[in-house]
Amino acid sequence: MVHVENFRFRKKAVQLAKNTVGSRGEVADYAVVSLHYLRVYLEKSYQEALDLLSEMPHILGDIGLEPADLPHHSTLFK
Repeated sequence: MVHVENFRFRKKAVQLAKNTVGSRGEVADYAVVSLHYLRVYLEKSYQEALDLLSEMPHILGDIGLEPADLPHHSTLFK
């Protein structure tokens, strides 16, 4: 099982993303950047990372998303 329970990492990633890009668009820019940070942290492809995160609502909650709010992996790839 992939372990992304590092709460400090998640909070720091979200805060850095918010400070850097702000919130615009359908899925807030900071949420997209936060998802990218987590993808790198997990060492997974975008598709794999989103699949894992869809099963982890507490992590998505830290980012401010619900599982239904996750963007398509091609959105993150772009």
